[in-house]
Amino acid sequence: MSAPLIEVRSLVKHFSQGRYTGRGIVHALNGVDLAVAKGETLGIVGETGCGKSTLVRVMMRLYAPTAGSIYFDGADITRLRERQMRFVRRRMQMIFQDPGDSMNARLTVGSIIEEPLVIQTRMSAAERREKALSLLRDVGLPEESYARYPHEYSGGQRQRIAVARALAVEPDVVICDEPVSALDVSVQSQILNLLLEMQQEHGLTMIFVSHALSVVRHMSDRVAVMYLGSVMELADSAAIYDTPRHPYTQALIAAIPRTEPGEPRENPPVAGEIPSSLTLPPGCPFYSNCPIHVDLCLREKPALRELSPGHFCACHLAERG
Repeated sequence: MSAPLIEVRSLVKHFSQGRYTGRGIVHALNGVDLAVAKGETLGIVGETGCGKSTLVRVMMRLYAPTAGSIYFDGADITRLRERQMRFVRRRMQMIFQDPGDSMNARLTVGSIIEEPLVIQTRMSAAERREKALSLLRDVGLPEESYARYPHEYSGGQRQRIAVARALAVEPDVVICDEPVSALDVSVQSQILNLLLEMQQEHGLTMIFVSHALSVVRHMSDRVAVMYLGSVMELADSAAIYDTPRHPYTQALIAAIPRTEPGEPRENPPVAGEIPSSLTLPPGCPFYSNCPIHVDLCLREKPALRELSPGHFCACHLAERG
């Protein structure tokens, strides 16, 4: 992989449940190491609560990390002040899961798209308007949308507006946090194809978060599989789906609905619930649900090791196949 555009090292994020509630600390991220090369799409997949959204929000510095480092284009941005982060965020934009919640309902579509231009550039009002109209055309919306309001549009159309807003400042990186999970299935493919088209047209680096493995496979060059705040496996998209090495990844693949009725599964889905992030297990986070665990798995958390070129796995038994 070429020099990373974004890299996180030993990233940790804890959330306090309150001083007087007695609920303790939520261990959302537990030493994550990831790097994203310029121009690639990294998919991040895992079940609800595994830390996917927390990870990308920490990357954007929307949450401050508890420990670890975040590098963007070779510079450590971990402890930059908010004013300094403005310049970084011009190059890093985010598309959220629910386009309705991420927009000010009192603003027109044109004002929503122009808002980052007001904050980040010195464009005149006329220049901002022309830029917004151009972006509306790019994402397949009519120019009259400029003067209308978000509530007048469907979820898929609002997500197109969100894409236009993210591209307004011509970023290097776009982080997509479950961008189609709140949309009808019939609309999802339209938004995914739009994102791919915009990536190619603008030369974007993309981080794509989803719990839907089929969507991640379609969108990603490489895939990171997360479980309980840790990366379990990291490899090229084809390797993740064709030759998964971690038992958790194998279980996720096995759980994908089959296209033919009665088609057998190679590996049974994992039974059981994800352990609580309030009380992490001492060894491998997947120990309690793993069908092949040994005593070492309970005592020692496995490191993310490279099993073959570009294929990493955090499992003590991965070398045994």
